[in-house]
Amino acid sequence: MGAKERIQQFIQYKGLNNKAFEVACGLGNGFVSKIGDSIRKEKLEKISLAFPELNIDWIINEKGEMLKDGKILSHKADENITEAAISVPLLPVYAHGGSLNDFAASINKYDCEWVVSPVNGVDFAMQVSGDSMAPEYPNGSRIFIKKIDERAFIEWGKTYVLDTCNGTVLKRIVPSEKEGYVRCVSINPDPIYAPFEVSLSDVFGMYKVLLCMSMK
Repeated sequence: MGAKERIQQFIQYKGLNNKAFEVACGLGNGFVSKIGDSIRKEKLEKISLAFPELNIDWIINEKGEMLKDGKILSHKADENITEAAISVPLLPVYAHGGSLNDFAASINKYDCEWVVSPVNGVDFAMQVSGDSMAPEYPNGSRIFIKKIDERAFIEWGKTYVLDTCNGTVLKRIVPSEKEGYVRCVSINPDPIYAPFEVSLSDVFGMYKVLLCMSMK
């Protein structure tokens, strides 16, 4: 069994088809069907980023198990993952961990690249830029986010993307001593990533981070 057959085995395990796999990895249409004796390093990196649980050594040399932890779920146990294999827009902007960035304007979903989300209930995917939320959300990782109604309640201490009048920011959100504000806190303890306050009146949308995928 070659690399192509092993990738197809993983695709079948995830309950996807070739197209959905290619979209999730950011690979060209027909990539799977064109796989030969070897796969270029940059392609393997994209696959690893999209599916961090996949053992790349198994794909290349059939070493070890298909999954890094060696645990293969039955299709019944993997039902939630299979059902969640839907495409969501990958926003053409970055969620900055250090400073606010321009993203207040609406973005046409039809102008976005679409990627496969491995979890249910996702509205958008974004790329992370900067190190202030490392190591949990490292630079270059991909996050999957869901819009919430911040007027109902906010789960304090959770990580959110805030769409503000000054752009987007990825932070842990905690209560502020100032009425009508939230406090944005970094994970990275470096003093350059000091906490700051954001007025809820300047927040156009608040998105809870459901999942982060990154290359190890």
